[in-house]
Amino acid sequence: MAKLSVIIPTFKRPFLLQKAIKSVLQQDFKDLELIISDDNSNDETKQKVLELQKEDSRIRYVVNTRYKQGPNGNKNNGLDYANAEFISFLDDDDELLPGALSTLLKKVDEGYEHCFGNCLLERNNILSNELSGKGLHSDSEITKKDFLMGRFYGEFFSVFKKSLLANARFNDELYGNEATLWVHLYKKKSFYIHKALRVYRFHQSDSVTLAAVKNAKRVYLGYLQMAKLLEDELQNDQAYAQECAKNYKMAAYYAKFAKEYKGLYHCLFKSLRIHCNLPALLLLILSIMPSKMIVFLSRIRVALCKN
Repeated sequence: MAKLSVIIPTFKRPFLLQKAIKSVLQQDFKDLELIISDDNSNDETKQKVLELQKEDSRIRYVVNTRYKQGPNGNKNNGLDYANAEFISFLDDDDELLPGALSTLLKKVDEGYEHCFGNCLLERNNILSNELSGKGLHSDSEITKKDFLMGRFYGEFFSVFKKSLLANARFNDELYGNEATLWVHLYKKKSFYIHKALRVYRFHQSDSVTLAAVKNAKRVYLGYLQMAKLLEDELQNDQAYAQECAKNYKMAAYYAKFAKEYKGLYHCLFKSLRIHCNLPALLLLILSIMPSKMIVFLSRIRVALCKN
């Protein structure tokens, strides 16, 4: 059995996927299996993967037939097929930098069950020196409280012990909101390596916003779940209040698009009661605007996301 399962969930990105696969196979750490979980692409994805599989038997191709179509369900499908002691996820449009896996697994061998590093940001096909993960500035141990308080954010690359998740999975009723599962990785101390290990490709477009709006109810439920998780932590530590209020605010934002008006006002008032904040007040005022103003609301999304 391999020590590491690298899972690449994919959907209709056959050419970028090939680059992602090759970046894994070219790593100096070789004791791995590479699981390609296809979310039912109806293009040449399968053909491209099978061609690469002929060259390297570590590649496994599986199709998501067990879970609801979408990022969360497809990742669950990959997890179900993973046999190794440790797990890592790589997006199908990203690439690993040389030595990424060996760097993290060296730290794992020191006794950590979850280790992660940073990524270089590639924006519109231009690779920069900017790191996509924000808030962390040196090698350090990371706690559950650091994670829940939002002391770091953005894109990182990690390796974690499969047993940390036990039988937990991404909620495929949600769209995104992966933090509700990732919180399990912080049951014990994690370690952050302040080094770029992955190229994170950011496409400057409204596609992410539009996809979230299209799946507004699923996004709303995700933020609501995270807010409730944080509210449980408030019982013993009021420091969580600001982060909890932010998640209720974002739940309210997407409840607006989902036309879940009862949920919209419930979440807004929860946000304001836990921690009075200007973005929630602003959203309360904007909530009376009709749904046809959705484009306008999308443009101010960045402002609403800020504390």
